[in-house]
Amino acid sequence: MGSVDLIRSCLDSLRQISDEISDAILYIDSGTREAFQFSGAFPLLLELGVRSLCSLDNLSPLDAAAGWNLNYVDPPTKIVIITSRLLSDTHRYILRCLGTHSTIQSCVVFTSIPEISHSAHIDCPLGPDAFHEYETLLTQDYEELVKKGNNNAYITDTEGPTQLSVSVQHLPMVICPISSRVFVLPSEGTMAELCLSNEESEESLGPGLPAVSSGQSLDGDDAPSGVTLTAHYLYYLADKMDLKLEIFSVGDTSKTIGKTMMDMSSLYDVSRRTKRSAGLLLVDRTVDLLSPCLHGDSFLERILSNLPRQHSTSKAAQSPSKIIKRVPLDMDVPFDTILEEERGNNRLYENVINFVSGWNSSEVDDNNFEISPKLSGAFLANYPGASYLESLLDRGARDGLLLVKKWLLESLKNENLSVSSKVTSQSDLRNMVKILSRDQKVLVRNRGIVKLALAADMANSEPQSSRWDAFVSAEKMLSVSSADSSQSLSSEIRDFINTSSTSQGILSLKDVLLLSMVGYILAGENFPTSVSMSPFSWEEERSIKDAIVDAILEKPQDAKIKFLNGLEKELESQAKKNVTKEGDPAKSDQIDDFDDQWGNWDENEEEEEDKDDYGEVQLKLELRDRVDQLCKFFHKLSSLPVRSPTIRELLVDLNKYESGTYGIRKGLLYKLLSAILIKGDVPGIEYHSSAVGRFFKSGFGRFGLGQAKPNLGDQSVLFIFVVGGINALEAREVMEAITESGKMDTELILGGTTLLTPDDMFDLMLS
Repeated sequence: MGSVDLIRSCLDSLRQISDEISDAILYIDSGTREAFQFSGAFPLLLELGVRSLCSLDNLSPLDAAAGWNLNYVDPPTKIVIITSRLLSDTHRYILRCLGTHSTIQSCVVFTSIPEISHSAHIDCPLGPDAFHEYETLLTQDYEELVKKGNNNAYITDTEGPTQLSVSVQHLPMVICPISSRVFVLPSEGTMAELCLSNEESEESLGPGLPAVSSGQSLDGDDAPSGVTLTAHYLYYLADKMDLKLEIFSVGDTSKTIGKTMMDMSSLYDVSRRTKRSAGLLLVDRTVDLLSPCLHGDSFLERILSNLPRQHSTSKAAQSPSKIIKRVPLDMDVPFDTILEEERGNNRLYENVINFVSGWNSSEVDDNNFEISPKLSGAFLANYPGASYLESLLDRGARDGLLLVKKWLLESLKNENLSVSSKVTSQSDLRNMVKILSRDQKVLVRNRGIVKLALAADMANSEPQSSRWDAFVSAEKMLSVSSADSSQSLSSEIRDFINTSSTSQGILSLKDVLLLSMVGYILAGENFPTSVSMSPFSWEEERSIKDAIVDAILEKPQDAKIKFLNGLEKELESQAKKNVTKEGDPAKSDQIDDFDDQWGNWDENEEEEEDKDDYGEVQLKLELRDRVDQLCKFFHKLSSLPVRSPTIRELLVDLNKYESGTYGIRKGLLYKLLSAILIKGDVPGIEYHSSAVGRFFKSGFGRFGLGQAKPNLGDQSVLFIFVVGGINALEAREVMEAITESGKMDTELILGGTTLLTPDDMFDLMLS
């Protein structure tokens, strides 16, 4: 059998539905678009005969007018919709599609959400036979829409046919493959938006993260919808890739997912002999919160953290349940520098403008459209014949930049364009992009490497570069201090907070609060204490709290954080006072002395000043209460290792696999995989028996012939999925673990709920 390739599997799944999408208007939602950008599916869709590709979230009657394929001259009779959401959330858009195009006779809906998940989700009205039920429901609603005729704004032709053929099918491979081995779920799809923990629970750090492991897994009925649906999704994803799973888990939430998948295996198992055996390891993100909070040496992570991200464009109906708004993986890749420097060069300027406006054509408004200086879309995209992401995934920041420069030189050589081979500075990188941009055809042919080069240029420009370096330096100092004493660590945290309040500070209040989280997690590892207590002494923590309060009062305009909700007006007023004091220092230095106030007896003025003083005192007292609550949350972070004895034992055992290089810290996934590949008995990993194991347990197990626990390291295919998300550095580290072990024949698949950056971790817990 062939090796596992996520990108190939995604494209093959589209080839398998070629009959349905040929000669059809294809509508995709924002989550599906994100997935297709990563897999490089758009050229394949054209090859498979799609009439036109349109946005489900922003459909128009003109969608049928502009087609990709000039061979089709007759009016369209077929619509295909691919969605990454529940059918109930997408229904109104599907119905609007059908009402917009009056010649449609066939509608095929593909959803990445399994049929069983629709009945399991509390806010979805569909039952166990969800797909058939929806086919009936959609047909009925469409017939009602047609009957309304001209009274309905969506109907464009009342003479259109009333008979409609509807089909609903499951399409599991709607994922974002960062490479052939690493994937995440679409940020704007249902799976990434569902809650992974109950926010009211004491163990919850935020609905977008799994609950803290305490040794008690949830029952299926009590599990959040995101946990149950993740189990369904992974089961059918593995089935689509022809993998027969041996399931292992680390953490309470992962344990619940593993149990659900095990139960599904007994009910829905349709395994064939052609399936490959694979070991699935489910890991809770909360077992290792530190890794995604750190600014590691990863080229892709540095770009992800420094480039502006697109805002969510999904308009699907929101259910009563709370959803997690993930930041889409679409980037704003800047052309600003080239445009500013080359306005005198009309030819180059026009080429760049035409390319950007064509790329962003979905944003064009006939009445009011301005060219954006940014190239939006997924720079994280795979192109046929160009495995950029595959090569960059295991590169550090410096090596990745050198590799991008090498690719640029190769592109220039292939286009017969000359440039100096001694490319050393960042400005030279920009000059090579300008040379490739002089001709539109050359620019289009090399769009992938151009976008990567521009992204790398921005990530290594100021102030992004200085901010990143400041984070790296601060995190190293915290790590060194944590190995010394709690007093030393608390002093470092306080100093970082104080620095943020100065005008020269590179790091903002939000940045130093992220560093404070890192400090508390390190304190919990090195100075373990009880669940509800601080790892610092009362005096040490008091100084940290005072520093946070002072930093907020110094820069209240930066304090847009969840724990300060409700104080917006007071903080805005404080910001205005700070501006007034800066503008009139003499007034701010008034001495509250009786003699100095002689001649200033305006009672109204005194009352206003007293009122302002009282307001500042009240604000400071309220801030102290809020910061007290914030530190209680930090206590929860520091107590992670002691909440579950099993997890504590696991972390202690894995310390032997830490990097031998001073100052370089390896994440949990690296250490877990290193331990697994040497076939060691790793404590804390729970095994969920397979169908064969359950047979032995219930039958021959009575006679002492039970099945032995399989070794995860014996599997030729290892599938690691992190519930809550992964970061780019972890993807690099697991590749290193395989290389260092010498097990190059081991095939690894790494997946996660989403792709995380340190800023994302802050938002998940504090924003």
